[in-house]
Amino acid sequence: MVREHSIESFYGKLRESALASASNTPLLIFPSTSDVDSLCALKIIGHVLESDSVRYACYPVSSFKEIHKYAGPSLSSSSGVPITILLINWGCHRDLKKILEVGPIARVFVVDSHRPIHLHNLSHQNDRVVVLYTGDDENQADLSYDFDVSALAAASDLNSDDEVEDDESDSEDENDSDDEDGGNGNRKKRRLSEDGEADPLKLFRKLKKEYYHMGTFHGKPSGCLMYELSHYLRKNTNELLWLACVSLTDQFVHERLTNERYQAGVMELEQHINSSGNSDTLTSVTLKDGTKVCAPDASRIAYEDEPRLMLLQEWNLFDSMLCSSYMATKLKTWSDNGTKKLMLLLAQMGFALDESKQKFRYMSVEIKRKMKDMFDHFLPDYGLNDFYYRGFLLLHGYSSKVSAADVVYGVTALLESSESNGSTGLNGSSAFGEAYDALSLKKLEKLEMGMRHAIKIQRAILRQGSTAITRKGSIRSGSKFRWVKLEDSADTKLLGYPQALTKFGYFLMDALREKGAKMKPLICVCYTQGKERVLIVGVCGKPRLGAIQGNAFGIAFRNAAEETGAEFFHELFESSWIVLDSSAVNSFMIRLTEKLL
Repeated sequence: MVREHSIESFYGKLRESALASASNTPLLIFPSTSDVDSLCALKIIGHVLESDSVRYACYPVSSFKEIHKYAGPSLSSSSGVPITILLINWGCHRDLKKILEVGPIARVFVVDSHRPIHLHNLSHQNDRVVVLYTGDDENQADLSYDFDVSALAAASDLNSDDEVEDDESDSEDENDSDDEDGGNGNRKKRRLSEDGEADPLKLFRKLKKEYYHMGTFHGKPSGCLMYELSHYLRKNTNELLWLACVSLTDQFVHERLTNERYQAGVMELEQHINSSGNSDTLTSVTLKDGTKVCAPDASRIAYEDEPRLMLLQEWNLFDSMLCSSYMATKLKTWSDNGTKKLMLLLAQMGFALDESKQKFRYMSVEIKRKMKDMFDHFLPDYGLNDFYYRGFLLLHGYSSKVSAADVVYGVTALLESSESNGSTGLNGSSAFGEAYDALSLKKLEKLEMGMRHAIKIQRAILRQGSTAITRKGSIRSGSKFRWVKLEDSADTKLLGYPQALTKFGYFLMDALREKGAKMKPLICVCYTQGKERVLIVGVCGKPRLGAIQGNAFGIAFRNAAEETGAEFFHELFESSWIVLDSSAVNSFMIRLTEKLL
């Protein structure tokens, strides 16, 4: 069975396959350069493999085609040296055997949180691709299927050329009726044989269309899955547990999971933290005069309610409140009235403006101590009722601490740094090493550099967001979606990356919601590589419990781009990201409108 329901059996097959070919070639690991979760999963699985003496080589990639540069002809060869490959956080939503041209002596293992998984990758007929897809992950997903996915995969024909795109484009009328039928969100599990459709082929096509038509979403973070593996094998450490916390926070910060699933993940990790006993670990330290004192161990993980203030430890209270997406969109801090509201709030809490503009680590200890009580008392008057969320902290001694959210912001900024990525803005391989080092926390100067860059990005989001909101005609609205185009040359250098542009899109959607605008998906267009090409991302709002639709832009993007006749690049690891010739943007939008009617 190509689908592996348990983490331990998946790793058993991976280890067996890697050791079988280890005498000639090591296990080849290809992590995605697109997100922090991929880095965390790589670090954890690397620790497990090393403890089992499994040789491996790592090649970070940012698009599907890059793998051939490193895997060589062995990936597609029918004879010669066997090869084992592990993909981390990419690949499962495309037909891997076909798109990577996987030969009979190659075996591809996949740990990926992207959904839906291509049915060919789950089919028991396909023994070249092994996907980790646990039953818990399927049952607890933000979007649930009302049919047996494994049975649907078993019925698929591996020799057919039907890609997801073809399934989506057949009958828009049928898609619309599917939406109406599922609008109440009540889905009961169906078997393929119980649908009432007499023709099995028609039934298969109907369910396959329904499966792909739900759009893209995310499953359990890959870093959390790999930590579960290390825990099962008794190879877990405090450092690996921290990486799992960062993985979950990565999905939370970038709005890839519902609040309910985040809370469930937090509770699971809290249990691991409590059982590890790390919070009570004390070390006896001898001072120069011979006095012995008890001090916390080098690092320990804590969990507590954190304010929705971005990079507060690295920034200052005033600017963090001014620029953080949550408060900026609620108070409209880009306007004079919004800034006055913020200053009035600080005055009501008794925080002097000069003190609030000092770097947070140098603020008065007394102010820090009473900050939560003041926030709890005054923020509800300003409509800020969900200001705190449950988060994770890594503590060093009694004074130094870093939050998992700040690590995510800093490492993501390094992955999308123009200094590392060069002029293209889309090839993250060269930035991967910097981000990898920053995540280890042994080189704090690199993490701090990433945090400073994240602050620049957030300021650019606030600038461009306020311009789009206040300047008439900046945001164009159609029947099914809105779209906005960024043209400021200075800020496009900061926002011309998929994650940064996606954050900008969520900022605009939140700001429009606070203005009372009707919620629609949003498309953001940003120049990259000068004025020759544009990066386009589509966002559909934060996942919510009971939703029946994910992000459906991916298929529509490809079809619309193909019809323009212009050159485009749709090989990034999120299907809702595409790179297009700038001259074709208007034509692309016209065709996209037709696709989504």
